Amino acid sequence: MSGHEGFSLARGIGSGQGDGDAAAFGRIRAALAESLGQLAEEMEPTAWGWVVRTRSLARVWTLNQMLVRAPVEAEELAGLAETHQGDLGYRHVVVEDDAVAAALAPALQARGWQMDREVIMALAEEPDRRVETGAVEVIGEQEMLGLMQRWLREERPETSARGVEEVAEYNRREGRLWGETSFGVRQGGEAVAVTKGRGRHGIGWVEDVYTVPEARGRGYARALVTHATDRAREGNDLTFIVADENDWPRTLYGKIGFRPVGWMRTFHRR
Repeated sequence: MSGHEGFSLARGIGSGQGDGDAAAFGRIRAALAESLGQLAEEMEPTAWGWVVRTRSLARVWTLNQMLVRAPVEAEELAGLAETHQGDLGYRHVVVEDDAVAAALAPALQARGWQMDREVIMALAEEPDRRVETGAVEVIGEQEMLGLMQRWLREERPETSARGVEEVAEYNRREGRLWGETSFGVRQGGEAVAVTKGRGRHGIGWVEDVYTVPEARGRGYARALVTHATDRAREGNDLTFIVADENDWPRTLYGKIGFRPVGWMRTFHRR
């Protein structure tokens, strides 16, 4: 889930693994940057990167971030965050260069910053096996938003009511920009699992995979991602998904045929 009060999707850039990976990652990076520019209310270039602000959705991290492209010392970076994000209840910084981010990490973490490292995975192979996807169907925006809100409350129960509202609005805006289709699985007529399929400029994006706790362990996540991936193949020549580097979904995505092409790092402090 994209960055807000309790979730962090950096949407910066890191390092690819090879020429093909670098080309794919470059396209993904450009698409995400263009998307961010269209969703944010302010995007100000700076000598070291840019500052992105969306004051109407101030609790959404992705839309209120500081992107750093040039090498910088940890003390200077922390000072820049105070200057540009001092009116927010958090500091959120994306460092594009993976080596720069790795060098910054010890000093920033010692200052109380948290670091996340996400892996960008592009569809590169056939799945290790085919699974039944007949239970997957298109669900409405309100059903999708309900599941997204439940996910947020489950992962971050301290999220404010206003934060939940802002995240919902962000989900609407980003989904509409990307021509999103929400796929779900139902139990007893109620949607209990969801993922999203998106497409823009020949790039497919599978995003936000969630199953409610009482419906887990039944293969819904794999069925949903498989179905969304199959649909993405039909209209795009590149499809990607984002995963936490150390969380279990990365393994699932690998089984479906996704392979790492780059990494993103964020530094966050409340």
